[in-house]
Amino acid sequence: MKKPVTYADWCNLFERFGNGDDTVFDEMNAGSFDLDAGTAERFYNQAEEAYKTRKKLWLEKFQRSFETQNIKSADDFGMLLLTGKKNLIPLSKFLHAKGLPEDLKTVFKKDLEEFVGEIKKSLKENLPKTGNDKEKMILIINSFRLPENVEVNPVQNDSKNIESSPLRRKIIF
Repeated sequence: MKKPVTYADWCNLFERFGNGDDTVFDEMNAGSFDLDAGTAERFYNQAEEAYKTRKKLWLEKFQRSFETQNIKSADDFGMLLLTGKKNLIPLSKFLHAKGLPEDLKTVFKKDLEEFVGEIKKSLKENLPKTGNDKEKMILIINSFRLPENVEVNPVQNDSKNIESSPLRRKIIF
């Protein structure tokens, strides 16, 4: 795995992420980039463009799921929202990527939280005015939020996994 350290490396990662490639996170987490006056603005613009493109892809997929699925019950509605939440995981991982500057991650996180809030508001406004499942659907919408505890870079160290495994015992002499 090549660690991105140049502006060109990061632009390539941003482009791949924007096009739906979720394999970029390991590289983003391993990489770094020293911002300078000549590249800072362009770096931020490239990151923002990738983020917006990916968010647009998510929204299109989310809207298409409502058009193609036949929602007969609150459970069907809940499954669509659960799928939508799972599809937010790559965006959530992007906002936690270790190679990105903290201020940029903060801006993206705030934007995505507002975006999810707008989605929830729109879903509530478009609920049927009457029906047996309306209250249940409101509860389901209220539970729709950004995925929490997104693992950005899972630990692959087997020795740690063995020690923490409940099936293995550590013998101390």
